[in-house]
Amino acid sequence: MDGLVKSEFRKIFTTNLWWALLIPVVVLSFGASWLGSGFGAISSIEQELGRPLPLGLLTMSMSTNFSTIFAGLMGALAFAGEYRNKSITTTYLTGNPRGAVLGAKLITYTNLGLLYGLANVLFASLGALAGAGLDGFGEGADWLIVCAAGLLAMVLWTLLGVGFGAVVANPVIVIIVLLVYKFVFEFVVDLFLIGSDASSVSSYLPGAAGSGIVGNLAVPIFISATAGANEQYVPQELFELLHFVFGGSYGHPWWLSLLTFAGYAAVFILGGWYFSKRRDIT
Repeated sequence: MDGLVKSEFRKIFTTNLWWALLIPVVVLSFGASWLGSGFGAISSIEQELGRPLPLGLLTMSMSTNFSTIFAGLMGALAFAGEYRNKSITTTYLTGNPRGAVLGAKLITYTNLGLLYGLANVLFASLGALAGAGLDGFGEGADWLIVCAAGLLAMVLWTLLGVGFGAVVANPVIVIIVLLVYKFVFEFVVDLFLIGSDASSVSSYLPGAAGSGIVGNLAVPIFISATAGANEQYVPQELFELLHFVFGGSYGHPWWLSLLTFAGYAAVFILGGWYFSKRRDIT
């Protein structure tokens, strides 16, 4: 297994793809965190209260939710890219059984997801510092909790991508499906379900669950830090507005989002194991 893992690291770092997808993570993490700190509704609340708010908690959620798709794409191309380059045959012949290859990729891409997550945390923090100043970070413990959730979300998106790429094994389809699903499909579904009895279903969709890992943690912490003892009087509409902008779903616990998304990742990984064992590579 050690040899397979080392081989996977060599495959990653001898190509340009890993840093090409890391660049938008850095740019979006910084930009979303910086621009998100100027959200109009928050600025008006700050003026009314006469004190700075921990906006960095919210912008970390926004930055993570924009950036995770690139970790997912990187993970998805772990298998799909090898099928495109025809190197999967050599990989399977030298890494038999095929399940060992999947295991090596999961170990390797977990570490890559951590790298992407650390880049997201670092540059989102710099963006929050540029937009909201030191006071925008809130309590140190709250900040660390939200950052840890961001790291976890990035890793899970990477692993889901690995499983999805193993199932589909076509890089063009993988890229199109992930991008369209995250940025178009769920948005359309949400619009369709708004106001219906089935509106809560949207919280269990992969994209919403992924964003809820951070958003459903960051928004309640922000409200608690801002309102203090008056938290119970904060209107639901404000929660919903913050979730709409910064991610997550009102009234949906972050740990349930975590379990839901981890479940999707596990399903795709198991599916990837099943199909990779049976797919013809000749």
